[in-house]
Formats: sequence, structure tokens, C-alpha cells
Amino acid sequence: MLPKTQQSLTRMAEALTLLNASLQEELSDLERSGAPASKITQVRAGTKAIQDCGQMLLVWSDYIARGDIGHAEDHESHDSHESIESLESRPDRFPR
Repeated sequence: MLPKTQQSLTRMAEALTLLNASLQEELSDLERSGAPASKITQVRAGTKAIQDCGQMLLVWSDYIARGDIGHAEDHESHDSHESIESLESRPDRFPR
């Protein structure tokens, strides 16, 4: 991994750590101030989602930077394109 990439990942991890701590403080403040339970639940779920997304971002960034993905063109086949196309043609199970 290039030093610049390693440094970027370290900075991102530090920023996410600070963000997560700040969000936890916000949540604690809401609880102390007697905010409605529904708001606390919503903020708690949002905080958890942000933590999970941040972790996923770091894991995938590290994975890609280390070159663990390999070369997609070496593994592609006509069948893989067909399966992707068939998935795209399926109706959305969770329409908005």
C-alpha cells in the first residue's frame, strides 16, 4: 500500500472516531434533556448506521488499497454478465 493511501486511511479512521464520539455525545445529550423516546430511537439508529457505514468504508478502502481484489477481467465470463443482467431485470423488492 502506498504511504499516501495509508495516511489517508489513518486520517479517515481518526475522523470517523471523532464523528462517532460526537454522535454518542449528541445521543447522551438527547437522553439527558428528556427528548421523546421516538427521537432517541431514531438518532440511535442513525448513529449505528453511520458507524457501520464508516467501518465498511474503511474495510473496503483497505481491501482495495492492498490489491486483494484481483483483476476482474481475468475472471469474467459470459455467464457472469448474464447473471448480472438477469438481476437487473428483476422487479425491485423494496420500491420507494
